[in-house]
Amino acid sequence: MTIKDIIKTAAVYLNLTDVISYLDGTDATPSSITLSKTDLLTRLSNLTISELAASYVPITFSETVTAADGKIAFSGLTHNLTRILSVKNEFNHDAEFKIYPEYIKVFGGRYTIEYEYAPANYGLTDAVGFNGKITAALLGYGVAAEFCVTEGRFEEAVLWRKRYTHGVERVALPKSAAIKGRCWL
Repeated sequence: MTIKDIIKTAAVYLNLTDVISYLDGTDATPSSITLSKTDLLTRLSNLTISELAASYVPITFSETVTAADGKIAFSGLTHNLTRILSVKNEFNHDAEFKIYPEYIKVFGGRYTIEYEYAPANYGLTDAVGFNGKITAALLGYGVAAEFCVTEGRFEEAVLWRKRYTHGVERVALPKSAAIKGRCWL
């Protein structure tokens, strides 16, 4: 899923036909208003993704690095680390490590680090780091809600926000937290 997919979904929800035709490539010369809406929707998509990743559904990433002098610098990792989930040595065993402000202290060698990260701002064609549970439709609800707030369409914003929060709750809650339907005998 890319930012473009999320924006197209939100544009369908909001009936923004000019944005849809621009993103589909059928409008070769978009107006400045269309470009402005697309830019706003891109920023709102990044806002929604950041909020979701920070509060409810963290984005995880795993990468293999070589520890130089027994240190793995945070600046050398692909993403902006927020929480370490595991550090495994080259034999896939849990490794001992200590966290410092700018690096992780380990013994020398190769390590696989699994961590949560704060996403950077995505461009239109960038792939979003969420796993399969988060869909463009769900993020489209959040973007539509934010767009309606910026446009002063508050009643419609409440509708989209309810759909978004309901979807996030379904994804974020563990399956054991769901209560099965009951009936009277």
